[in-house]
Amino acid sequence: MDRIGVLSSLSHHCAARIEALSLHLSDNNIQHIESLIQGCENLDQGEIDLLIAPSNMVWDSKEVLSSKGLSIVAALQRNHPFHVLVSSDDPWHLKADAIILCDEKIIQRQLLRRRGKIPRRLEIRNFSQFDLDSNSGEDLRKAERMIKEGEIDGFIIPRGSYSLAGLNERRHALLPDAEEMAGMRFVPAPFVDLMVVLARQGFHPHVIQSWTDTEATNAWSVTKTILERTPKEFHDHIGIHYRQRQVGPMLEEAEKVKDLFVLETLINPEGDVDDLLRYEIIIETVNQDGTMTTGIERVGPVDKLNIDIHFMMNDWNSILERMHMSEEE
Repeated sequence: MDRIGVLSSLSHHCAARIEALSLHLSDNNIQHIESLIQGCENLDQGEIDLLIAPSNMVWDSKEVLSSKGLSIVAALQRNHPFHVLVSSDDPWHLKADAIILCDEKIIQRQLLRRRGKIPRRLEIRNFSQFDLDSNSGEDLRKAERMIKEGEIDGFIIPRGSYSLAGLNERRHALLPDAEEMAGMRFVPAPFVDLMVVLARQGFHPHVIQSWTDTEATNAWSVTKTILERTPKEFHDHIGIHYRQRQVGPMLEEAEKVKDLFVLETLINPEGDVDDLLRYEIIIETVNQDGTMTTGIERVGPVDKLNIDIHFMMNDWNSILERMHMSEEE
């Protein structure tokens, strides 16, 4: 019987995800953890066998993990790896002077982005400018009341936070699919809805394969690699999208929108298509006023992901080196 520690946050409700997996974990002892430091100490001292925690917290405390010899061995399935705009208006119809609260710099810039050289004229503020904490359910409910009272026009939070805070205002998904978003693409901020499993050295991931998710584990690995190899000055305004898909649906979608990049990637020179599972990666950064986007995309077989991501990062850094930084903060 494994003893599993669970650390939750408003945007990464690990406890709720574990409860949904109760059939797989009925023989395990589940303990709620108050902080990542406490969880790492419990894991290091053998008081628990596994720790499930929000990936953003784990990334911010990676030095602690390294000092204790702990590692990420798996991740939980992602349900909603995107943010939502909580507003009576959708992203396309926000009024020109709309006041929108958002703490993610990459999404602030994506929201300002529009086709052409003139950015959208929205007033985007941080939650703290209204004495609100985006990680507090009580403060999010207060922000919802501010919409109804006309003080603000909306706010942006992870989809998971919306459910946990018990909000009722209309929500609009901010998705990475430009076709689905009518041209307004939102490449997600790193780590959204990504919950990882930590263990001591020597733990074998196949033991927990029945209730963990390979795609989510790959998402952690890809995000970690991208951030490790991207200059730190870009970290707070970089978007990262990772998902895995079967070839059939990808071909149908690419043919529908005439996406030559995807079609050429999936179909070999002889016109044949294999049935290998594919990964899709999008990385992008946007300048401060939303007038310039720099990005890179890759599609390939999942079994070549570990090799491909390193070549992709070589190309990504070459692109960043050519960027003009004069318009950045």
